[in-house]
Amino acid sequence: MKKFFLMLLLSFSLLNAGEMGLKGGGCVLAQEGEVQVNIGLSTYSNADYKASAKSGKNFREIFVGSLINVDGYSLKIIDYMPNKRMKAKPKTGVFMVLVKTATSSKTISMAYIFDAGMISATGIFNKSTIGFSSRVNYSLCQVLIKK
Repeated sequence: MKKFFLMLLLSFSLLNAGEMGLKGGGCVLAQEGEVQVNIGLSTYSNADYKASAKSGKNFREIFVGSLINVDGYSLKIIDYMPNKRMKAKPKTGVFMVLVKTATSSKTISMAYIFDAGMISATGIFNKSTIGFSSRVNYSLCQVLIKK
């Protein structure tokens, strides 16, 4: 009977190993490359991006506190709220972002999606769409993520 329960527990652990790895256990995440910003119909690939950390085990560690400056706009990521992880689906959630211009300042929510190493976030600021995207390197997780 003990062997049966041990086998059951081992099977359950193996089946859920990929899901557990996606939650950040043993992962090293790092934003890499340029950050692209979209404001209204304009796209900027030369944004000045100052990361809060070079790498971390989750999005909170690498994005919260980061600053993006482009064309008179300043975006500071002040919080992060992930949605419940759905197996075999892209990771989603919300960034809370303080957006400042010379004439206004407002905290907005930006829905994000993380899929195939790309993170994209979009929100509304002063009746215009505003968003950013970047590549995120996820090392050590890749072995756990592959199906």
